[in-house]
Amino acid sequence: MRKVLFLMIVLQLFNFDLKGQIENELDSLMIYLEDVEPKERGLVLNRFSFLLREKNITQAFEFANEAEKIGIAINDSLIMAHAKENLGWIYYRSGVWDKAFRYSRDAYTISYQIKDNKGLAMAMNNLGVIYYKQKNYEEAIKKFKGAYSIGLQLEDPFIMVRSLNNAAINFLSAVEPDSAYYYAYKALKINNEFNTIYFNSFTYRVIGDIQLAKNQYEEAIDTYNFAQHTATHHMLESFEASILQRMGNAYRLSGNLGKSIELLEKGKDIALEKNFQDELIYFYKYLAMAYEQVGKLDLAYFNQMAYNRLSEILEERINKDRLALVSATFEVEKNDAEIRYLRAENDYQELQLKNFKTYNFLFTIGTIFLAVLFVWLWSMHKKTKAINIELYMNQVKIEEQKAELEKHSKNLNESNRLKDRLFSILGHDLKTPVSQLQGVLGLLHDNNLSKEEFYELTATLKRNVDGLFVTLDNILSWSRAQMEGFKVQLRPTDSLQIIRECIELLQQHAEGKGITFHIDVNQEIKLWVDTDLLQIILRNLIGNAVKYSRKNSEIKIEASEEGDFVKLSISDQGIGISKEKLEQIKNQKFSLLDSSTGTDNERGTGLGINLCKEFTRLMGGAIEFESKRNVGTKVSLKFRRVRVLSNSQNSPQQKHLV
Repeated sequence: MRKVLFLMIVLQLFNFDLKGQIENELDSLMIYLEDVEPKERGLVLNRFSFLLREKNITQAFEFANEAEKIGIAINDSLIMAHAKENLGWIYYRSGVWDKAFRYSRDAYTISYQIKDNKGLAMAMNNLGVIYYKQKNYEEAIKKFKGAYSIGLQLEDPFIMVRSLNNAAINFLSAVEPDSAYYYAYKALKINNEFNTIYFNSFTYRVIGDIQLAKNQYEEAIDTYNFAQHTATHHMLESFEASILQRMGNAYRLSGNLGKSIELLEKGKDIALEKNFQDELIYFYKYLAMAYEQVGKLDLAYFNQMAYNRLSEILEERINKDRLALVSATFEVEKNDAEIRYLRAENDYQELQLKNFKTYNFLFTIGTIFLAVLFVWLWSMHKKTKAINIELYMNQVKIEEQKAELEKHSKNLNESNRLKDRLFSILGHDLKTPVSQLQGVLGLLHDNNLSKEEFYELTATLKRNVDGLFVTLDNILSWSRAQMEGFKVQLRPTDSLQIIRECIELLQQHAEGKGITFHIDVNQEIKLWVDTDLLQIILRNLIGNAVKYSRKNSEIKIEASEEGDFVKLSISDQGIGISKEKLEQIKNQKFSLLDSSTGTDNERGTGLGINLCKEFTRLMGGAIEFESKRNVGTKVSLKFRRVRVLSNSQNSPQQKHLV
C-alpha cells in the first residue's frame, strides 16, 4: 500500500510544470526512494529520466544510468530496455550518434524479445531520428511508420503523434511537402481526437516550414506565431530560437526587412547565450541576407563571415559524427553475426549431448528387456538414422553459416584496412600543401618574403590547394557513397557547361605544364545524369589527363551521339597506362588507394578511378579505357541522351524525352 501511494504521489507531481514545484521536490523524492524495492525504484527512475530528458539532460542521464544498473543487477529486462531507450535519446540530443545507435539498438532488441510493444515503438523512433541524421530518409520513414502502427494498436496518442511528426519532418527534408502536410495534419487530428496536446507546437512549426517551402510567407508567419503561443509545458528555449529564425526568414522573404532583422537579432542573442550552434548558423545566414538587402554591407559582411566560420566548424563535427556512426554500425553488425554463430554452435552441441544420453539410456533398458530387443532395436535404428540425417543437414547449414560469417568478417577487415589507409593519406597528403601554405604565409607575415617572391610562388600554391580541394572532395564523395541514404538525382544536364567548369578549375595547373584543351561538344546535347556526380567524374578524368600529360601537349574532349546515347571522350598525349594496370581497372581488381605520380610529380589518393566507375554505374552509364604506354590514354563515357521537345510553337514550355 505504501509503494502504491508513493507512485501515485510521484506521477501526480509530474503533472505540473517541471521548472516549478517538481525541481524543488527531486531531492526529497530521491531520499524517499532509498526505502523502495529495487524494481519500483528502477521503474520510477526511468519515468523521471523520460520526463526530464528534454528539460535537464544531465539529471535525466544520471537517472537512466542508475536505472540501467538496477536492471542489470536484478536481471529485469523491462527496466533495462527503458533505461537504454532513455540513454539512446540522451546521447542523440548530446550529438554522440554512435552511442545513441548502440543503446537504441539494444533497447529495440530487448523490447522485441520481451514483447514490450511500447518500448519497441520508442526505440524505433530513436533509430528513425538517427537514420534522419544520416540523411537516410527512406529507412527513417519506415521506422516511424512502424512505430505509428504500434501506437495505433496500443491506442497511445503520445507514440502516434511523435511518430507522425517525425515522419512529416523526414518527408519535408526529402522534398515531399504534400506527404509532410498529410502526416502533420494527421498528428493534429489525433491530438484533437484524444483531447491531448502532445507536440502540438512542434507540429505547427513543421506546417510552417511546409508553407515557407511553398512560398506562402504570410500563412507561414501566422502558423509560426500560433506554434509559439500553443507551446505546452515542454517548451524549451531552443524551440523559441528555432521559431525566431524561421519567422525572421519568413518576414525577410515577404519583404518586411525591419521586422525580420528585429526577430533575427533577438534569436541570435538567445542562441549565443545558450550556445545553440545548430540554430545560430541560420541567424548569421539570414541576417547577412537581410542587412545586404537594406544596404548595411558592414553588418552583412560581419554576419556572413560568422556564418562561414560556424559552417566550417559544424561541417567538421558532422563528418566526424557520421564516420563514428558508420564505424559503430559495422561493429554492431559484426557482433550480432558472431553471437548468432556462437548460439548456433551451442545449440548443435546441446543436441549432440541430448542424443548421446538418450541412446545410452535406451541401450541400458534394452539389455534388461532382452526379449523385445530385436524389435525395439529395429525401430530405434530407423529413428536414429533419421536423426543422424537431420544432424548432418544441420551441420552442413552451420558450416555454410560459418563460411558466410567468415566472408562478412573478411569484408569488415577490408573496410577497416581501407579506413586506416584513408586516415594515413589524410595525415600526409592533406598536411603537406597546408604546411607549405602556412610556411609561405609565415615568411610573408614576418617580412622575410617580398611580394614579388610571393607572387612567384602563388602558381605552385594554387596548384597544391586545387589538388587538396580535389582530394577532399573525392574522399567526401567516396564516404557518402559508402553510407546508407546515398541517392542519385537524374535530370537533364548540360555537359558542356560542366566541362568548362572543370577546365576552369584545372586551368592554372594545365597552363603551368603548357597544356591546351580542344573541346568539340555541341551545346545542345543534354545528358540524363546526376549533375553533381557527372561533375565529379569529369573533374577526375580531366584532372588525370592533365596530371599524366606531357608538357606542351593537347587534351581533346569530344562528344558524339550514338542512337539514344551520347559518348563523351577525353584523350591525352601522356605517359599512358601499362597493360597490367589497365587489365586491373577493367577486371575490377584495381586497388582503392593505388595511385602513381604524374609527369610533374603530382600525387593522388587513387580514389578518382573508383569514384568514376562507381558513379557511372549508379547513373546507368558505361565507361571504357583505352591506353598505350608512352602514347596516351582515351577514356570514353556513355550516358543516355535527352531530347528537348516543345509542346507547341506558341508555348515556351518544354518536355524532356529520355
